[in-house]
Amino acid sequence: MIAYSDCPVRDVQISLQPSAKEIMEMDFLCFTLPWNEQDYREMQKQPSFNNWLLEIPDVCAVGMLAFQSVHPELEILRIGVHPDWRKRGLAEFMLEQLEILAKLDRIESLWLQVHAANKSAVSLYSKLAYKEIGSRKNYFRDPSGDALLFKKLLMHDA
Repeated sequence: MIAYSDCPVRDVQISLQPSAKEIMEMDFLCFTLPWNEQDYREMQKQPSFNNWLLEIPDVCAVGMLAFQSVHPELEILRIGVHPDWRKRGLAEFMLEQLEILAKLDRIESLWLQVHAANKSAVSLYSKLAYKEIGSRKNYFRDPSGDALLFKKLLMHDA
């Protein structure tokens, strides 16, 4: 579906089991080095792997999230928003929903890495209480740059 970014963002829904093709198509729109359909097909066979497709019903898919959970940790592998739908709180929404799920599953920490030059993502993670815990020099290729490692500890009710 074609994304019409002048449409207001309401009534988003998360598809919890998108096909490898659907998630790959969103990945292709969001990243300069997307994962291919076969990569997603193989990962979807793993019990620790999950991927979500964020959709606006009857409009289009607008975002994606890929993560793996090995108790007590969850690693965010990919999070992306369609370029025409950025700066509308969709990435924040996905991260908030993921945190709700993680707490229900008694996950203790969320992990991710991000390109150091991706200032908007770094700002979002900081806003959501992720703490920078390290870096990987020259980790990314296109564009080249360092990866920043972030971690968020989750608090659970007793």
